[in-house]
Amino acid sequence: MVAQTPQRASDVESLFRLHEVSLGRFLLGIVGDLELAEDLLQETFATACRWPARLAEAATPDAWLFGVARHHALSALRRRYRLRDALWRAASHARPEAIVPESAREGIELLAPLAPDDRALVLLRYWYGFTAADIAAITGRSPAAVRKRLERCRAVLATELDRTGDVR
Repeated sequence: MVAQTPQRASDVESLFRLHEVSLGRFLLGIVGDLELAEDLLQETFATACRWPARLAEAATPDAWLFGVARHHALSALRRRYRLRDALWRAASHARPEAIVPESAREGIELLAPLAPDDRALVLLRYWYGFTAADIAAITGRSPAAVRKRLERCRAVLATELDRTGDVR
């Protein structure tokens, strides 16, 4: 059993090298903050190192990693929003935009009308090319629910593009 530990650590290290850039971009797409995305990327791989058995049991290790990354990103955003709201209540003269930095990339602004969980779905499908079944495994939803949610996201984005005329 002790001999398997280095192999699992090696597997996690290999996965890290293989998916570091795409996971980093995915996280940046959700949180819109480069520094936070880097921290979340480290948390994602720390989780993989803490739970090598879960990683080994995953049908698709990359989907498992994206699921962990998504979970960490949404949790970080919830913490950030709670902090922003608490600071706003504590100091009514504070500006929320001073507390939450602007998006790190222009492309992320296009997804701004969507909730963070919906941004994650859109990024997983259209940027990273995961299928509805893969996204279902990542999010714990059914493939049909994923497809329906993506349909709603596309409608929101289409409406926003029609409203603003912004087609970047």
